[in-house]
Amino acid sequence: MGRGNLALVTPMPQFIGEKIEVETGGVVKQPVSLIWRGHEYRVVEILASWFDWGFSVAVTQRDWRTRRHRNYFRLKTDSGDLFEIYLDRAPARAEGEWYLYQVLDREEGGKSAV
Repeated sequence: MGRGNLALVTPMPQFIGEKIEVETGGVVKQPVSLIWRGHEYRVVEILASWFDWGFSVAVTQRDWRTRRHRNYFRLKTDSGDLFEIYLDRAPARAEGEWYLYQVLDREEGGKSAV
């Protein structure tokens, strides 16, 4: 049997896990741009958003202090890249910290920072 058309295969997401700078806007404060490795990316579309209030596998005592407090966003940028980012709203950080969780797809000829 053949492998079929490999051009139709979706690329494997690439885990990044790096802090980034994010500019937010609007009433709900959603990302409008981000800076990663010195490159600025403008958000052209938020494809999905969700919350994660779960616990890490390593946590033995489960209470509100050990729970994750993250807001995730899957977004498309002006360069055509697809990123998944999150705001870590852990209790120790009042304003939270932004992270690039993973790169889902990179546009050829885009700002390749990977």
